[in-house]
Amino acid sequence: MTDTAPARITIGQLHDVARGYVKTALLRTALELRLFDLLADQVNDPKTIAGKVGADPRGIRILLDGLAGIGLVSSGGGDGYALLPGSEDLLVSTGAHYFGNAMKLSASDWEWDAQKNLIDAVRHGGTVTETHALTPQFDFWEDFAEHTSWFNNGAADLMAEQLVPWAAYRDTVEVLDVACSHGSYGFSFARREPRARITGLDWPNVLEVTARNAERLGLSDRVEFIAGDMFTTPLGGPYDIVMLTNVLHHFSEERATELLKRIRTAVKPGGRIAVVGHTFDEHDTPETNPLPYMFSLIMLVQTPDGETHSVATYQRMLEAAGFTDFQTHSGEKAMHRLFLAERPAEEPGQAAG
Repeated sequence: MTDTAPARITIGQLHDVARGYVKTALLRTALELRLFDLLADQVNDPKTIAGKVGADPRGIRILLDGLAGIGLVSSGGGDGYALLPGSEDLLVSTGAHYFGNAMKLSASDWEWDAQKNLIDAVRHGGTVTETHALTPQFDFWEDFAEHTSWFNNGAADLMAEQLVPWAAYRDTVEVLDVACSHGSYGFSFARREPRARITGLDWPNVLEVTARNAERLGLSDRVEFIAGDMFTTPLGGPYDIVMLTNVLHHFSEERATELLKRIRTAVKPGGRIAVVGHTFDEHDTPETNPLPYMFSLIMLVQTPDGETHSVATYQRMLEAAGFTDFQTHSGEKAMHRLFLAERPAEEPGQAAG
């Protein structure tokens, strides 16, 4: 068997990478103008579209041609522009999996500005911006809580599916959701486990969004909040379950382990910690699974020492923090990996009762 030769780099590939920001700008602009909504309503000529969105017809024509050029609409020849299959679900604002909210996060001005500093972040080994992902009460996290499609989050459903059968045997089901943001994880669990009471911890500006989501789901009477920093604010408890979702990649392994050790003190003996995060397996490479490695670039410009951690690193961190019975779970709809572990019912050196 002969090894397959690596693909040869081409000038076209380099141009595509160098001009990638143009594609991002195209999609962001089209979503902000709701062009896909108009095409769904059969408004498909540049002049009419321009009149409806308050833009220049020439500008709209050039924008639509650009969208057609990157495969997001059909130019349609003489019949005007048209949507492509899948657009109604992803690009029209009423679609079940509308991407516009995600675009407000991944192509936010803050994210674009942070990437402009990549060369300085590489030289420094971490963020060089004054305001970044770990800045107290950073307003980006309000947008994250508001615009994340939390109601379609496969990882939240996966966590609930794993925890609900276990919780059925508990006398109480007290839950702490650390850096709760939109509240998806705790709320998805609470909707399946009627005895669950959720305490959400996050910055006060973010908790305003969390509270609205709880009210929308009819869970306000089962939810309370702790405002503050997860490293310093008293956690309360102890709790049967502590959730820590999409947090640990913001920190180095050492700093993340420090947080896990702090959280362990808030878990009841015999209780569980549930962690969700971006990750990769030991056999993965940037060529075979590029997304986690690309995500590390985002952490490089946005945090002092964060990056995507491997599955083995998550296990090492949890065990170093004193948790046992490490488990890992993934699902078809879950974009992230779920890790479960327990605080031993009998601590080392503790005699059995």
